[in-house]
Amino acid sequence: MLAWIDPTFHATEVVLTALVVLVLTASVVRASPGRMRERIRTRGLAAAFRRSAATNTLAALIALEAVLVGPDLDLADLGLRPVTVGDVLIALGLPAAAAATAALLTIRAGAIDPAEDPLAFLRPATPAERRWAAVGALAAGAGEEIVFRGLFIAAGTATGLPPWAAAALSAVLFGLGHRYQGVRGMIVTTGAAVVFTTLYALTGNLIVPIALHATVDLVSLLLVPALLARQAKRPAATDGVAADAAGADSAAVEAAS
Repeated sequence: MLAWIDPTFHATEVVLTALVVLVLTASVVRASPGRMRERIRTRGLAAAFRRSAATNTLAALIALEAVLVGPDLDLADLGLRPVTVGDVLIALGLPAAAAATAALLTIRAGAIDPAEDPLAFLRPATPAERRWAAVGALAAGAGEEIVFRGLFIAAGTATGLPPWAAAALSAVLFGLGHRYQGVRGMIVTTGAAVVFTTLYALTGNLIVPIALHATVDLVSLLLVPALLARQAKRPAATDGVAADAAGADSAAVEAAS
């Protein structure tokens, strides 16, 4: 698994990797579930998405800088390799279909109760929030994969860890990085990291996990809220139909009498 990853890190690359860790740690420390909700309440959800996009973009740029300045590193060490048309089609088609289907089936099965949605505070409700949610999803899809699957696995391997151990550590760190979602959210995102890492190992390229990651976030932030809103309207619509039917029955009884 990931046996092709065998980079050499010098002092500069180590410093830049440490800087990425520092940027992400500062973001995580300030993002407890309670503090995140309070920040969204006072500053707005769009601002939270802007901050997330900026953090992920900065971390990814620092990771790419390590490649630019490292004499023995190239983009392939971070999983950024040339892709074929088939890779692109798979990267765009399968994740989109899988994520959309999963979201639809989850809501149809009642697994997400609109009144008890644990991520309700992250669901955008206005056009501006939806725009920034899309930006945040794309930044997370690319940035987090470059950092967690690309840089961190390479850095762990460079320190002497077996690739599987570096991948496991990266997955755990990825889960911890989502602590603003609570314990359940950290468990779910750690599981997602395992899926992304598996795709990386099978394809040898970050393009598929990047595409899947971005798609999952887009579905969660844009499609799921729309489906939840539709689901919430159904009881009201059903009640309205029942009331109309009852009224018609009463009118018929009165006419008959």
